[in-house]
Amino acid sequence: MTGIHRFREAFGDWTPQAVVFDCDGMLLDTESIWNRAQAAVVETVGARLGAEDHEHLHGSTIEVAAEIIAERADAPEPEVLAQLHEAFDRELAVGIRTMPGATAAVEAAAARVPLGCASNSWLEALEGKLAAGGLREHFTVLEASDTVASPKPAPDMYAAAARALGAEPQHALAFEDSGTGARAARDAGLRLIVIPAPGTRAPSADLALTTLEDPALLEWIATW
Repeated sequence: MTGIHRFREAFGDWTPQAVVFDCDGMLLDTESIWNRAQAAVVETVGARLGAEDHEHLHGSTIEVAAEIIAERADAPEPEVLAQLHEAFDRELAVGIRTMPGATAAVEAAAARVPLGCASNSWLEALEGKLAAGGLREHFTVLEASDTVASPKPAPDMYAAAARALGAEPQHALAFEDSGTGARAARDAGLRLIVIPAPGTRAPSADLALTTLEDPALLEWIATW
């Protein structure tokens, strides 16, 4: 099934009253920045990470990453956390690119419904990244790891974002790329579109796409 019919098949006549986007790897190409920062710290502290560790690290908070890396390196967790912050800030200073189709999708959605962004970044970092990517002005609500009791995969930030936008979760739509984020959105009760990173399995969702550049996405948004 192709074109807008995929969206009709997945959502029927339902359209969102609000939309909540994930940030890293969905709107901004920060996953590669984070991966470089994380790899640098892993090498510095001599951590040995297994396949399961890498799975847990994808979409996790920086605190969880520090905990895992410190344990695998038998290093003090506060020191690893400080190194991760420094490495990430250093990589961010080089610049941030938007993901393909992100600007057009955000602008189209913002013209129809209020938008939120839900990220396992800390709030200050999320503000800075969205501003650097030229997207901050489109978002009414930001939820981050330090604005809710529990970050993703807990549903807190998606539920909070939807309600802050004036919609009950079941009337809001989430966009996610990771299994961690998809679980958070689903458990909060939002409808969900996933765009997994290349080479990764698509999490369970109402609809899976390969890119925000999908022309049918903009066509569907125009019907809201």
